[in-house]
Amino acid sequence: MITLQKLQIIAQTIGVAGLLITLVINYRQFRMMNEQVHEVRRSTAAQHVLTLLSFIESDEIRAALNLVFTRLHKKDFSHWTEAEQQAVSKLCSSFSTAGTILQSGLVPLEPLIVGWEPSLRRCYQILKPFVLEMQKPENAGPEYWAGFDWLHDRIVQADAERKKVKTGMNFHAGPIHFKRRAALDHGGVNVRNEQ
Repeated sequence: MITLQKLQIIAQTIGVAGLLITLVINYRQFRMMNEQVHEVRRSTAAQHVLTLLSFIESDEIRAALNLVFTRLHKKDFSHWTEAEQQAVSKLCSSFSTAGTILQSGLVPLEPLIVGWEPSLRRCYQILKPFVLEMQKPENAGPEYWAGFDWLHDRIVQADAERKKVKTGMNFHAGPIHFKRRAALDHGGVNVRNEQ
């Protein structure tokens, strides 16, 4: 081999080694950046959860919950005073707002369900006649406090899934279940049984 060819081979080898080293460094930087983005997302989600919980745990909401659990559960909503209806309306609006925020996916649902499930479930059961009355077309309409309805539905669904996991029963394990679930999630309802 001529000296020029040897120098070309050495230069090419050094270039390939430099390229490999650059690729390794870029890969490590990408992984570190990915971990940092993941941590930022986690901390942002935690901040959103804390903000939502502080909103729901305000003194006014706690007082309204106390009113619902101690006095209003004994009375029909048609016998509630104006002040009681205003307190309940504030409570329903707060839970509806929380449901709307959770529905957007901005805040994870699990922390709220874990901490507030019993209170939300009982509160919804007590206030359901009042909510249904307010959702009549001649009153506020069917979308009024829809976030509260959605939140209650998620709690019921999460409870059913926990019970299913606890008992070990999994009735929807086939591929058609996943097709139906995906179709329903995207607004469809008709999925043929293609197994």
